[in-house]
This record gives sequence, structure tokens and C-alpha cells, in this order.
Amino acid sequence: MEITCPRCESTFATDGKALREHHYQVKCSVCQQIFPIDVTAEHTRAGSSLGRRLGRLLLILAIILLIIALIGQVLWWTRSYSYAATSAPVRRVLLNGAEQLDITIPWPGPNKDIRILNSQVTPVGDHLARITGSIENVANQVQAYPVIEVTLSNAYGAPIAHLHFTAAQYLRGEFHASAGFVPGTAVPFTLSSPTLTAAAGYQVTLLSRP
Repeated sequence: MEITCPRCESTFATDGKALREHHYQVKCSVCQQIFPIDVTAEHTRAGSSLGRRLGRLLLILAIILLIIALIGQVLWWTRSYSYAATSAPVRRVLLNGAEQLDITIPWPGPNKDIRILNSQVTPVGDHLARITGSIENVANQVQAYPVIEVTLSNAYGAPIAHLHFTAAQYLRGEFHASAGFVPGTAVPFTLSSPTLTAAAGYQVTLLSRP
């Protein structure tokens, strides 16, 4: 319990047992003033002081949370989080948070610095074909997966069809469009469709997503 001298306003800490032993009479060690202690008033004063301290702590906490929220909003709208997400722990936190909030992280586009490493065509019967290969993100940030366009051409080189495949259609295994296209990893793709027919020529290109 803290008590305050009415003359010099010095503050001291004491305990209830010592106060009872001295019949709630105390002597200030600074100015030597002897004065009685109103226990009820002191408890009220102590409670008020504690309330003020708690109020200050809550205000500081609210300011910190507001600053964190503002920083998060800036990172979200500028999509700067895509650079931090190249770190696996950061990306895991972002994806877990998005899952808890039931939202999809808008990885940035249009896609830049993405290249096709290889592609090959395999006939699968019934005049159909399948194209397999891999793509790589060579940027320094996590990006959205691109759309893959396949142009079919005839024996004279003239295009006869343009087919588009989204990430959800060509990704397999551990790779998912919602997790973003991580730099430095060769991601395999498989293109197959009832409209992907055998043709004299094939051209595989990447289309940027807005």
C-alpha cells in the first residue's frame, strides 16, 4: 500500500500490518510530520492510480495495434508482401492467415520474369495430344501463375486454334495457384483437354494476368 505525506507530498510504501500496529498513525521520514491514515481513502487513491496506469497501458496498446494495422494495410494495397513471401516462414504465415479468414491472397500480376524451361507433345490416342513441361519464376517476388496459351497450327504454319489453360488446370501435385508462384522453383505443368487435338505444329506461350 502506498501512502502520501499531506505536508511534503512524499510517497512511501507500507503494509497493512505495520499500520495496524501503529494505530494507523505514521511519521514522514522526510519532513517528520505525523499524520493519521484514512485506509479507505488510501485504497481509493491506490485504485484510482492503478486505473490511470491501466488506462495508459491500454492506450499504448491501442496505438501499437493501429500502427500494425496501418503497416499491414500499406503492405496489402501495395502488394509488397509478395517480396517478403519469398521466405518460406513468412509465406506460411500469410497462407495460414488467409485460410483462417477464408480469403485468397491476390498475388501480383501481370506476370514478369517467368519463362518456359521445356515442353513436349505426346500423342494420347483418339487424335488427342498432351503437352508437358515446366515453368520457372525468375523474379525476386512471389507472383500469380500465368495463363498458358497453346496455338495449334496446320501443315502450312497457319494457326487453327488458340487454347488457354489456367493454373488450376495445368498444376499438379504439391503446387496450388492460391499459394503463389515461388521464385527459383521449376514447376511442372500438364496440358490436356478434349480440344487439344493432334496438329502439325504447337506453340506454347505465357499470357500475363492483370
